[in-house]
Amino acid sequence: MKERVSLNNLPIVDSHLDLAENMTLFGRDLTLSVTEIRMVEKRTTRQATVSLSELERGNIGVAFATVTAGFLAADVGANFEPRSAIYHTPEEAEAQAFTQITLYEHWEKQGRIRILKSVYDLDHHLQLWQDDRKPGLVLLMEGGDPIVSVGDLSRWWQHGLRIIGLTFGDTRYGIGVAGGRPTFKQGGLTAEGVDLLRHMAELGFIWDISHLTEEGIWQGLDLKFPHVCASHANAQALTPTDRHLSDDVIRAIAGRGGVMGLTLYSGFLAPCWKHDPSISVTLDEHLRRHAIYVASLSSWNHVGIGSDLDGGFGLEESPSEIESVADLYKVGAVVPTEVREAVLSTNWLNFLRSSLPQTS
Repeated sequence: MKERVSLNNLPIVDSHLDLAENMTLFGRDLTLSVTEIRMVEKRTTRQATVSLSELERGNIGVAFATVTAGFLAADVGANFEPRSAIYHTPEEAEAQAFTQITLYEHWEKQGRIRILKSVYDLDHHLQLWQDDRKPGLVLLMEGGDPIVSVGDLSRWWQHGLRIIGLTFGDTRYGIGVAGGRPTFKQGGLTAEGVDLLRHMAELGFIWDISHLTEEGIWQGLDLKFPHVCASHANAQALTPTDRHLSDDVIRAIAGRGGVMGLTLYSGFLAPCWKHDPSISVTLDEHLRRHAIYVASLSSWNHVGIGSDLDGGFGLEESPSEIESVADLYKVGAVVPTEVREAVLSTNWLNFLRSSLPQTS
């Protein structure tokens, strides 16, 4: 309790939450409380842990909120449900993504959230947040298929998008690793992907390397892309699949001033859990290992939270200390006291201040 009170005025940052996707593709109403969502859905796995009110209750001052295409029909097959979450063409992907941006804009008009497009927006929001606790959202595209052509980038920028990850699975821009595999996927960026990164850099976008093959990551880093982060990934040395980051990539991201958001899915924290879900996965043991390992390569200035809560997993698939997103403050207990505020908040805030445009 004492720790919770001491963090009361700290705006916690979560660098990866699939908010709009859960509403527009899966019908989960995030304007309800987490308790109400669970009562409506009556699920026994992947129970909800995120809602707008829970973000407020948990002092989540800033979140990177995703904009996605949904799921490519060729990747998920004919039996995937709901069918409305599937896209077949770039134009369908674009429509899904714009529907999600429209939802965020609607929430902003209702006074539920604020969309942050610049350093000015961020700093003004943090002043207001001390009184109203409304979360500020930085929009992040996860998987580049909604970008029908590189020439469309400026339109996405005008709609508030500030961060782009080129892949989830494979896209026209590169080879994606999706949830990862122990046999590492080969390939990297396509010619269109290289072109997209160059134009992203010119416009001022941030590049999220999550879900891209290591070959593709190095291709992009060799282009000297200026603002790079990993919104949600863990240490490959501890979870040996291509979904996570190698020691060299972790060092390279830190060397560019980037931050790595650690993900809270139990299967990413402790690989043995996937084979035996009865194993107790905890922040205290398993997240601590990843945090200390990443910090040993990059320093604590480059470690943050990228929880991905409700990103295909939920209550039953999260560490035992996590009842909802309001428990993210507990991550502070697994890092040294002197870096607690940095990991929970200021590392990501400093990254945004150095990466976003000064004004909209």
